[in-house]
Amino acid sequence: MQSFLRSASAVAFLGALFLLTPASAEESNDFNEVDFYFYGDLDNGDGNISTAAPTSDEDTESDCPQDSNRLSFIGNDRQWGEVGSWIVDLETPGAISTGDYTFTIWANSTQGTVENVQFRITVYVGSGGDDAQATSQSKTLTDSSETATRFDIAFDLTNESFDEGDSGIEILLEYSGGDPAESPIAGGSTEQIVVLTSSVEHPSGIGNFSISHYRAWFDQIEVQDSSERVFVEARVQSAFGLSDIDDNFLELGVFGDVSGNLGLMAEFNSKEADNGTYIASFYWYYNDDNAISDTYHFNLQVKDIQGNTWEIASEEDLYLVIHEYKVDDVITSGNIQINNQTGISKVKAGSSFTIDITVVVEGEPGVTFNPVPVTILWVSDSNEIVLYETAVFANPGTSVTTSFRHTIVDEGEYLIKVVLDRDNIVKELDETNNMAEFILLVEDPQKEDLMGSVVDSVKEGGVVTMLAILSVTSLLLGGYFLMKRGGEMEFDWEEDDEF
Repeated sequence: MQSFLRSASAVAFLGALFLLTPASAEESNDFNEVDFYFYGDLDNGDGNISTAAPTSDEDTESDCPQDSNRLSFIGNDRQWGEVGSWIVDLETPGAISTGDYTFTIWANSTQGTVENVQFRITVYVGSGGDDAQATSQSKTLTDSSETATRFDIAFDLTNESFDEGDSGIEILLEYSGGDPAESPIAGGSTEQIVVLTSSVEHPSGIGNFSISHYRAWFDQIEVQDSSERVFVEARVQSAFGLSDIDDNFLELGVFGDVSGNLGLMAEFNSKEADNGTYIASFYWYYNDDNAISDTYHFNLQVKDIQGNTWEIASEEDLYLVIHEYKVDDVITSGNIQINNQTGISKVKAGSSFTIDITVVVEGEPGVTFNPVPVTILWVSDSNEIVLYETAVFANPGTSVTTSFRHTIVDEGEYLIKVVLDRDNIVKELDETNNMAEFILLVEDPQKEDLMGSVVDSVKEGGVVTMLAILSVTSLLLGGYFLMKRGGEMEFDWEEDDEF
């Protein structure tokens, strides 16, 4: 959708004051490296993923299944058991870049020693099956250790995406110990391995996850001409909820198609939380920024709590025409033609005719965006009846022609006015040269001789073609002489002995 606006104080052009609410959100094209942190006790099934780094000194401990401490009695194979899953439901659509990533956890023994401990993860992104699976190195854990042991698992993803309402991201963790197998009748293992998360010392998670997941709605873009400003209201949303958004950094950039990104910034007004989004409002004082006539767009700039910057661009066009007395739109009677003829204002009732209007623009050549409203009026008594309205575009130092075809049924004299900028939207150097008028004589059609009809027809068609006139004249004269000579033509030849 498009709104045409001008300013000396940015008055609305063609009656449109603001852009309507977009039907859908605009998504950020940015990919940033985001750290994921694991929280929750997997024993209780409440593991979750957040972008907020741990602030607590206390670890959360999740027990690993003791049945998986030893190799199998038959086959001497590893026995994998589920520890649990960390899950986050994503509130926006988005994507994850192809790349190599690292999963990190810390583990400890609260009882006994387990040799050759390994962890395995399965990664799910969005709907569908698993997207990656990988296994850690082997390490021995003992309760005599004063520090927890770190495990890193490298895995890769390929162009994963997710939609709003998908299952989000899930990291399933499995555990396997490498203690020697024992006969089942010997009883189960009593050693206990735990996974540590959620603390400053043990910030388990996935680092540098390259992801895109921000979006915004530009609910209002409205010109407030009395204040010489544009009001913009936008809602922003992160896939990870309000807690992911740094509400201390919400900015609105302004850039034009012709002028490019001039680094113009709107003034922040207010913000509030609403249904998982932040609603932020801004004012752009275009005259303070010495903005030129141009097509403008807005970029909402947001920071997340990790310091990454996200930019969401409005797809709506805002047309501002800023003249400030630098243009002059001109129309005179000499710029008006009826059927391509200047000074001839006679037409036949019931026959269509063409009015050609040439708009001349003077003023500052630097003005690059100049819409000119054009109105054709029939003045009847004290009433002005609009026959035609349009808008043309011409920059100072140029002219542009627009045409209108019309038919008047009743004969008579008609006062016709051509008015530029009828509502005085455009502030010009000279406001007195925006109107031209003429009397249009509409005659009752009369029977005419063949030649007169043809000639008038050609002239009223808007093109005087001498070749056409001469051709018609030759045919008529030829027919006349044939009838005059009786239909038989005699030719006298001069004798020439040398022929």
